[in-house]
Amino acid sequence: MTRLLAACVTWVLLHSVPALAEGEKIQVLAYAQPPFMELRNDRPAGLAIDILNMLFQRVEVDYSILFLPPKRAYVTALSEANNCVLAIERSQAREALFQWVSPILITRHGFYSNLTDNYNIRTLNDAKPLVIGSYLGSGVGEYLEKLGFNVDLTSSNDLNIRKLQLKRVNLWASDTISAAVIINQSSLPIKLEHVFLTTLSAMGCNLNTSSALVERLQNELKSMYQDQSIRQLYRNYLGQDADWLSN
Repeated sequence: MTRLLAACVTWVLLHSVPALAEGEKIQVLAYAQPPFMELRNDRPAGLAIDILNMLFQRVEVDYSILFLPPKRAYVTALSEANNCVLAIERSQAREALFQWVSPILITRHGFYSNLTDNYNIRTLNDAKPLVIGSYLGSGVGEYLEKLGFNVDLTSSNDLNIRKLQLKRVNLWASDTISAAVIINQSSLPIKLEHVFLTTLSAMGCNLNTSSALVERLQNELKSMYQDQSIRQLYRNYLGQDADWLSN
C-alpha cells in the first residue's frame, strides 16, 4: 500500500503542470527565419513554430508567440522572466545565460547542383575547388568561408537558384529544409549532392522562469522525438527525406 501511494505521488509530480502565477503565461519571442519561423497572413508559421505549438499543447501551458527583430528577441528573453527566445544556437558562451529546451531544430546542410552537372561531391573537400553560392548572414556560408572555401554571397537564399542556373556558381549551400521548400515551389531540376553539416537550435528561457516548467518542456520535447512526432512534422517540409531523423 505504501509503495502504491509513493508511486501515485511520483506519477502526479512527474505529470502535473508547473504552475505560473495567475494571469501569467510564457511569451516565446521569435524572429523571421523562413521556412522555420515567419508570419504568414499575420499568423506564426514554420517548422519551429509547428514544433513549439505541439510542445506547449502537450504540456498544457498557456503561451503566446511574438515576432521581434533577432537582437531584441534575444535581449528581451535575457532580461525578462517567463520569456523565451526561439530558436538560437546553444553555444558555450550562452550556456549559463538561459535555461534551455533543446534541440528544437536539427538542421542538415548540403551542397546542391544543377541536375545535369556531374561534380561527384562525396566529401566536403571535393567542393573546395568550386564556387559555392550562399547568402549574407547565413551560418553555413560563414562556416565555409572560415574553412577557406570560395563563397559567393547573395542577399537572400532563393537568389542562389538563379545563380546556379546561370552557372555563376557551381554549387549552392543551403539547409535542406529551406532548399526543399524553394525547389518544390519552383519545380527546378536541382539535386542534392552531399550533406556536410548538421546544426542544432534551441529555445533559451530567462533564468527567472520556473525551472520545473522548463524541465517539463525539455522532457516533453524528448518524448516528441521518441514517439516520432517530430519526424512527422519534418515530413510536412521534407517528405520521406525526413526519415534521417530516426537514424
